[in-house]
Amino acid sequence: MPAYLCDGSGVVLACNAKAARLWGDALRVGGSDHALWTAAGASPHAAQASDAADDIDIVLEAAAGERLRASLSVSAVMGGELPSGVLLKCFQLARASDDAEDLFENGAVGLRLVAADGTILRANRTELDLLGYRRDEYVGHKLGEFDADGDRLARLLEQVRAGESVDRYPARLVGADGRVRHVQISSSGRFADGQFVHSRCFTVDVSGQEQLSRTIRKREQFSGQVLQALPVAVYTTDAAGRLTFFNEAAIDLAGRRPSLGENWAASWKLSGLDGTPLPRERYPMAIALREARPVHGEMVVAERPDGSRLTLATYPTPLFDDDGSLSGGVNMLLDVTGQKEAEQALQGRNARLEQRVSERIRVAETTSMNLHRSERNFALLVGSVIDYAIYMLDPQGVITNWNAGAERIKGYTAEDVIGTHFSRFYTPEDCARGMPAAALETARREGRYNAEGWRVRKDGSRFWANVVVDPIHDGGRLIGFAKITRDVTERMQAETALVESEYLARGVIDTALDGFAQLDEGGLIVRWNPRAESLFGWQREQAIGQPLSALVVAEPDRQRFEDSLRSPSARGASGAAVRPIEMVSRDGRRIPVEISVSSLSLHQGYRTNIFIRDLSEKVLIEAQLRQAQKMEAVGQLTGGLAHDFNNLLQGIIGSLDLIQLRVDAGRTSEVTRFVDGALNSANRAAAMTHRLLAFSRRQPLDPRPVQANPLMLSMADLLQRTLGEQVSLEFDLAPDLWPALCDPNQLESAVLNLSINARDAMPEGGRLIIRSRNVTADDVKTRQWHEVNSDRYICIEVVDTGIGMSPEVIDRAFEPFFTTKAVGQGTGLGLSMVYGFARQSNGYCDIRSMPGQGSTVVLYLPYHLDETGRETLPPTRLAPAAPGQGEIVLVVEDEEVVRHVVVEVLHQLGYMVLEAADGEAGLAALRSCEDVHLLISDIGLPGMNGRALADASRALRPDLKVLLMTGYASDASASEGFAAGMELITKPFTVEALATRLRRMLGDARAGDLS
Repeated sequence: MPAYLCDGSGVVLACNAKAARLWGDALRVGGSDHALWTAAGASPHAAQASDAADDIDIVLEAAAGERLRASLSVSAVMGGELPSGVLLKCFQLARASDDAEDLFENGAVGLRLVAADGTILRANRTELDLLGYRRDEYVGHKLGEFDADGDRLARLLEQVRAGESVDRYPARLVGADGRVRHVQISSSGRFADGQFVHSRCFTVDVSGQEQLSRTIRKREQFSGQVLQALPVAVYTTDAAGRLTFFNEAAIDLAGRRPSLGENWAASWKLSGLDGTPLPRERYPMAIALREARPVHGEMVVAERPDGSRLTLATYPTPLFDDDGSLSGGVNMLLDVTGQKEAEQALQGRNARLEQRVSERIRVAETTSMNLHRSERNFALLVGSVIDYAIYMLDPQGVITNWNAGAERIKGYTAEDVIGTHFSRFYTPEDCARGMPAAALETARREGRYNAEGWRVRKDGSRFWANVVVDPIHDGGRLIGFAKITRDVTERMQAETALVESEYLARGVIDTALDGFAQLDEGGLIVRWNPRAESLFGWQREQAIGQPLSALVVAEPDRQRFEDSLRSPSARGASGAAVRPIEMVSRDGRRIPVEISVSSLSLHQGYRTNIFIRDLSEKVLIEAQLRQAQKMEAVGQLTGGLAHDFNNLLQGIIGSLDLIQLRVDAGRTSEVTRFVDGALNSANRAAAMTHRLLAFSRRQPLDPRPVQANPLMLSMADLLQRTLGEQVSLEFDLAPDLWPALCDPNQLESAVLNLSINARDAMPEGGRLIIRSRNVTADDVKTRQWHEVNSDRYICIEVVDTGIGMSPEVIDRAFEPFFTTKAVGQGTGLGLSMVYGFARQSNGYCDIRSMPGQGSTVVLYLPYHLDETGRETLPPTRLAPAAPGQGEIVLVVEDEEVVRHVVVEVLHQLGYMVLEAADGEAGLAALRSCEDVHLLISDIGLPGMNGRALADASRALRPDLKVLLMTGYASDASASEGFAAGMELITKPFTVEALATRLRRMLGDARAGDLS
């Protein structure tokens, strides 16, 4: 009967000889069967793996061009070595009945017809020969008489009667000689008019295959016990590199469990020892398969799915079939990182079988060949292991085999040791203690013996060995031991060195001048050195196990500190990240520190190392240096300021003298002009005093939005006086300059210091040019500075035409105390303070100069969105504010002239005034009068100062308004801590300024003229 196998889409997998003769070249393995025949009804080409159909009328085109009618039967072939989804299609040609009879009687497999009640109706010669019965001993008998399992065949008949088609149904039949045959039965029913007629059963003898399978399983069990004792990762692939086997040690090494059929390379990424990623075609296993040669000892670095890295020695070996064709490969992987010992290894196996249904007899031959290949692969695997001594012992400890690794490690050849006792490898002292016998007894009793110790080579030298002994059983009987030995001398020496290194590192950390804390993955302290104890006041026992952030990090910096510890960049960084932060000691003292954070990767997780440096002394010294630099600049200004103040005083005194003369002469019509002149000179003197005080006071940076152009233009007179007559001052300012974010006082100080340095670089005179412009981050990055953290900056350039600087001087120009000036002419702090101001403002400072060609100092300051800090216009004489409404104001001032002036002004403004010369008298006046609306007090009072008076007064009268007066810039900075209802006015002030402030504080918004 013509028949072929195909998959669900009609692709032909195999055919018998009759089918090949029927269709000729039209029938090809791998081709489609769609053109071979045409169905009279619905097409069965799309039948699925679970479908079955009988007696489908078709028309087929034979090779000779003849169109023949036939009957098609389709059944699914499932299980065994065949792929899933395979269909068997058989064609019954419409010919004479003798052909059908011949096909039935002389078929290659057993065939019988069984009635609904289980009676055997017919059986062919193959069926009778299989069981050894004569026809009359078999036909006409009940099927159950031959069922070795009682009712198994009856259950099969019930399935067929229900309309099912059953394929390869396992059963056991009793033969005429009483022996049981293992068979597989494929059966379907024949129906007429919906009634069951009989079942058709095809019987295949698989007794030989069953016997071979038992033999394979027994040998694989024996081999598996041996390989399970091998603590090395092993896997096998087919010729295309797809996984066919892997052991548990390979899973542990890869960090994941792959799937059979996937490419082993998907388990990790490989790179060379220098860190260069390897393409997959350069993986050692890929080379071994492509070039059909072993690649032994190739060293690679493997990255596992969890990100950890292992250094591996690989030993891929290609495997070949008996005909010499490449069948796959076996690879052994050795972990040489020292972090984890390789575990058990198994042989490569599980080759794919492809079998034709029509050639079932060849299953036994294929299985036998696979068994031979499995044994040969095992021999290749054990032979390729050179880093492990692998050998077998009989139950008494006598060596029965010996591999190449054992010869390399111990120095003995197989001829030297086979037949001798394994105790020859032990030291004399271990033999005297009975350790060889104890090792075998432990393995026999507990199922494994694992130990490390000294062993002796053939030449008498000793090595430190890791030894594993596993018992091997066959059917519960001990038949010997598998012994694996590995030379781990280098690892033992490395561990000893590691312990010594740990001891030395602990000594260094414990004597360090900086505090040290080591954190686990949860941020909890696991190490705490003595310096950390003295710095923060927490003893080691108290700190261990505590979160560092909650223990010592100040609240404002805590979240930023914790975020930095959790960031991947901090964990993966090989270097240390340094950042300033504020911490708190056990007694609440705030400590400015600089922390250096680095990450230490471990086999499981990581540790974070934090060195903590106390910056308290450094901050104090920097503040002192900044003040010293300011005072140096003040000294530079002294001469010019004295000249300016004399001019201003001359204007004030001269104007007042003229006023006095005109009043005495009764000529008051021109007095206003002289009053304006005196006020103008006084205002200029006040502005100069404020600038000098702001420049020289001690204070931290107070960054705020600043308009740099107006600020620098307001310094023009001051700068010109400082530069002298031989140096011309020029401004080249961008009209659209962005606002900057910095401390305006420090910016004034920086410009003044740069101008003084430029003046000193032009002893014969020259030009000083101050420029400003807008720049982007890309413009800044082209210079030496790469830590840009803003997208826009303003650029201020101070350019001189002086003597210039050499490259050596430029390299050291920003160092504190470095100067090229003569002794006594400079401290070397100017440029270092300008650089420090720029960096603290998140900006940068750079120098461009060449000898003889002048110098340009460039200051970059970050852009700020808010446009504040506009130029303050010079005060003009405004109309007097509206008079008061008789409110009572208490004035406390120790300077009598100043107090009388303020009192007189208040009277002129319409207020009632009480006055006192000190804080105690002012507090007494406040107690004696309950209707005081406003307290005006100088801050610098003798005894109780003005701030203390204000606090005591508001304690008595919480709703009392307070206006404090001061002539000191340091007092002005204290106004940031004022409560609501308290304000500050800086001396000297005008009547208009005082009236405006009083009107705002007392709520009088009326306008009018001062009479």
